[in-house]
Order: sequence, then structure tokens, then C-alpha cells
Amino acid sequence: MSTNTSLWLTLTSWDWIIFSSTILVTSLAAWYGWILRKKADNHYQQDPQNSWTDYILMGRRLTLPLFVATLVATWYGDILGVTQIAFEYGLYTFLTQGVFWYLSYILFAIVLVRYIRKMQILSFPDLLAKLIGRGPSKFSALLIFLKTLPIAYAMGIGIFLKTLFALPFEVAVGIGLVFVFIYSLFGGFRTIVFSDLVQVIFMYVGIISVVIISFLKFGGIGYLVSHCPSKHFSIHGTFSVLDTFVWFFIAITTTFLNPTFYQRCLSARTDRIAILGIFISILCWIVFDICTTLIGLYAKAYFPQAVPLNASLTYCLEILPHGLKGLFLGGVLATILSTLDSFLFISSATLMYDLRFMYFKSKFLAHLCASLITGFFTFCIVIFYEGNFEMAWRMLKGIFAACIFPPFILSYMKPHLVNTQLFTVSCFFVLIGMILWNFYKIFPIDAFYIGQGISWMVLILGIIVRHVATSKIFKHYSFKKLK
Repeated sequence: MSTNTSLWLTLTSWDWIIFSSTILVTSLAAWYGWILRKKADNHYQQDPQNSWTDYILMGRRLTLPLFVATLVATWYGDILGVTQIAFEYGLYTFLTQGVFWYLSYILFAIVLVRYIRKMQILSFPDLLAKLIGRGPSKFSALLIFLKTLPIAYAMGIGIFLKTLFALPFEVAVGIGLVFVFIYSLFGGFRTIVFSDLVQVIFMYVGIISVVIISFLKFGGIGYLVSHCPSKHFSIHGTFSVLDTFVWFFIAITTTFLNPTFYQRCLSARTDRIAILGIFISILCWIVFDICTTLIGLYAKAYFPQAVPLNASLTYCLEILPHGLKGLFLGGVLATILSTLDSFLFISSATLMYDLRFMYFKSKFLAHLCASLITGFFTFCIVIFYEGNFEMAWRMLKGIFAACIFPPFILSYMKPHLVNTQLFTVSCFFVLIGMILWNFYKIFPIDAFYIGQGISWMVLILGIIVRHVATSKIFKHYSFKKLK
């Protein structure tokens, strides 16, 4: 099959029935969430704070099955990006997109879950407001809005629709964003949770079916070793140790700062559900990461000269029998939608709640305007990056992590150790430093390291200077009192 052919022409009616069922069941789940949301609105009509808790955190009533379903589904929407990296680099993908992240989840569960839940907050900016101040909280909310724009996932839906229907990439991205915008608009976090519960089933059944068929059709590791480049079985690929480990630091900083991770943990009924849910989710992610890495390798073995952007998707549709093609397409769609809608919701909620950008009494109108703004910015950035997942991830996540992670960790150890002024100075130097480094790279070191180094240096130096100045002022004042 040519990779330029409209793949929908090769599908049978059974494929379309199974594929369409993904869209239908997702819409029904979202509708159910909307019904529950309307009931909650009536209940909390005279209690604005509890209304926000219900809208953003589902009233902190997530059970263990719902917690695992929404966390697993939400955290894995970049399936086409990961399989693209696996197609190009092989086992490097499982290390950088899997193992490094499992370690970050374990640390989050051990270090942060109980701490953030006892703070009685609704969002990550709320936490920064308590640890540093309102100014950094607002600035972090702005960065969170930019960082949680669902860029990679909008790219994913664009590539998916482009490959399936031979649409222009821009049109495909626009259609995907509009669909998610419509079905996730009404029900708050409940809509996301119940749609995730459906989508996680589709995504696992679809992706596992590809691995099983590939194994039966071509064989196992022996086939892959004989048909893929040897570098695909090197754990760090063609990258240096520093370039490889930048993903470990990205994993740590992303997880510790990710508002969707906080939202799920804050929404759980108990600390135990949140902690146990994270460990169960890790087991689920391991299965999924093994499958996506294998799919990338099978695609490389089968289509060695294919364009990486959609090679894995084309491979899956090439080797699957009719019926399973529709199931796989439904799984891919569910995987992308489960994260795209969550990040669209988080970005919109950040505008509405943390930045107070929308001053409508009706949450529906506020969410409508916030979602339109989020969708517009997402579309523009996706077109700018032209489908390059890795460039988009590393640049945006790197700047966000360098600005927020060091002051967050220092303030976590001792609240208000970093004040608003020091936080602002640190962010200013990080932004300038990383932008200049990307233009005038003196050494072959990733800008992520430069940003982190600048941030830690400025913050520690600022704390020392403030401590010394405060001590001198105190001594001078005490001496004058004695005289």
C-alpha cells in the first residue's frame, strides 16, 4: 500500500462500524458526564468554592477504577509521536519515553501525593501561591496555560486524520480540535473521566491486537533484529549520554509540575487511592510502552524507507485484517482523544480559574470562550512546528521546567524560601539564557541543561545574598538599639 493513498478507501463496512463505535461511545460517555454535571450545578448553586471543586476535581470523588482509567488514558495521548520516535531510534524510545517516566511517577507517589492533598488546593498554581506567593502563582498559571496547550496531541489527531483521509495537515488538525471542543465542552471534569473510562478500553485492545498479529505474521525478536538497523537495539541510539538523560530530567520535571497529574491525585477520594492508583497505572503503562516500541520496530522492518511521521500508522493498517483495522483505528483515536480533551480542559480551566481571565457568571460561557482561545493558540503552534513532536516537546517543556521546577523544589523544602522578586529574576534570566543558547549554541549541550543551571544558580545566589543582607541589617539594628 502506498503511504500516499487514502487509507479509508481500503476499509470495509465492518471497519467503519467498529471505528464509528469509538466516536459514538465516547460521545455517550461525555453526555453522561454532562448529565451528572448539571445535577451537581443545582446542588452547589449557592456555594461557589464547592462548585469549582466539583467542576475541576469532580468533587474529589474519584474511585480507584476511575482514577486508574483517567490517569492511564490521559498520560498516553502521544501514541503517534512515540511510535514515530520508535521507528527512528528503536529501544531508545522505551528508555526515554518509558523507564525514565516510571521513575518519576514513583517519586511523585512517594514524595508529593500526601503533601499536596493535605494542602486543600484545586490546582498547581494554588500550590505555588501557598509556597511562594500570588505573583509567581499567576506567572506559573500563564506558563501552565502555554505548556498544557495540547500541541503534541493536536499533531497526533492531525497526522491520524491526514493519513486516514489524505487531508491537508492543517485541515486535519482543525477537524480534530473542533470535534474534541464540541464533545468536551459541557460536563467539566466528569465528562473527561467518563470518556477516559471508555477510551482506555479501546486503546489497549487496539494496540495489543497489532502486536499479536505482527508476531503471528512475521515472528518475534529474530525478525526484528534481522530487518532493523543495529542502532535500533542500542539503548541510547545515536545520542550522547547527556542527550539521552535530558529525557530523564524532562520526565521528572514534567511529572512534578504537570497539572493533569495533580488534578487526578487531588480528585481521588483518599490518599491510598491516589498512591495505589499511580502504581497500578505504571504497570499499565509498561504494557503499552512495550507495545508501541514493538510497533515502531515492526514498522521499520516492514517499511524501512517510509516517512517516519505516519509510518507506524500505515504499517498497522497494512498488516491488520479487516475488522481489526477498524478496531485499531478506534484504539488510536481513543488514545489521542483521551489526552487531547484533558489538556484542552486543563488549559481552559487555567484561564478560567487560575488566571481569572473569564468573568462570566455561567461556567459554560467561560469554558466556551476559554476553549476557543486554547484551540486557536494550539492550532497556530501546531502549524508552526509542522508535526515535529520531539522539537515541540523539548522546547516548550524545557522552558517551563527550568522556570518552575527549581523554585518549586526549594519552596517545597521550605515554604517562602523563594520570594516573588527572586522568582521573577530567575525566570527572566532563564528565558533570556535559553533563547540565546538556542541561537548561539557554544557547546553541544541541550538548552534544557542551560536553563536548569541558570535557574538553580540565580536562586541559590539570591537566597545567599538575601540571607547575608538580612543578617547585616539585623546586626546593625541591634547595635543601634544597644547604643
